[in-house]
Amino acid sequence: MVCAIATLTGCWNGRVLYALEPPFLATLGDETSLRLALGSAALTHGYAPSFSVPAGQDPAAVIQREAARGYSAVVVGPLLSFQWQQFAAASPRTRFILVDTPPPAAGAPSNVVFLTFDRTPAFRMAGQLAARTVLAAADAGAAGFDLAARIGVLAADGSGLAPEEAEAFLGGAAGLLDGARPASRTLSALPDAEAVRAAVTQMRADGVQVFLLGLGERDAAGLEALRDAGAKAVVSDWEQSAPLPSQVLASVEEDVEGGIARALAVGDGSRVVQGPVHLVEGPGRAEKGRKI
Repeated sequence: MVCAIATLTGCWNGRVLYALEPPFLATLGDETSLRLALGSAALTHGYAPSFSVPAGQDPAAVIQREAARGYSAVVVGPLLSFQWQQFAAASPRTRFILVDTPPPAAGAPSNVVFLTFDRTPAFRMAGQLAARTVLAAADAGAAGFDLAARIGVLAADGSGLAPEEAEAFLGGAAGLLDGARPASRTLSALPDAEAVRAAVTQMRADGVQVFLLGLGERDAAGLEALRDAGAKAVVSDWEQSAPLPSQVLASVEEDVEGGIARALAVGDGSRVVQGPVHLVEGPGRAEKGRKI
């Protein structure tokens, strides 16, 4: 049973364990604020919250051992959530909420909930924002083709920026620029800072003013190059861009806390839950920026 507001109904669902590894926690901002938000979400939906940081040589075994201690639900963050087959079936009475983990085509046990985030609409909005930005700075009557050349995608293989997300960005810009599509360039996986700077320099020479950066761990290097080149960027993770906020036009942010709250609220039988995604204009995390 799921409680709408536990404090009003007196309904309790048992204990929930948040099992979040340090690399994932680091992407979510201030840990104290995060714990307060997740604790509040748990209490709201009828759970008494606990927190664990799985560690050791076999963190999946840690999850399995913790689940056996009588937790009604366990929220597991990536990358450990991708190992759900190693612990979910062993605790059939525990519901596992797997954060940012795609569901399999078939074969998932009934006690697993996959919390996913569709970022495509937010990237489409980001493309529209990029187009409005160059339109606002353009001379009256400027052709869409010329304006599209002022927007570009700079990505790297394996960065986490999905092809459909880059396509949504390009399509969103083209829709406001008479159908003209910005250019896109893809570097090899984990390019070094010199390669990133060379790509930014070349694209700036070609007229690009607003970039969609999809460089993963190299986003910070891209923002540093954009600072020196006098350009702006759309990023997909504020934590990676935080050192140079002045270069960020907007950030696509997964609302992990909100998604977990949704997953805790759903009833038995729900297998996939979509978490909220926000486009945040200006330099700031989702809870600080202006959602558009």
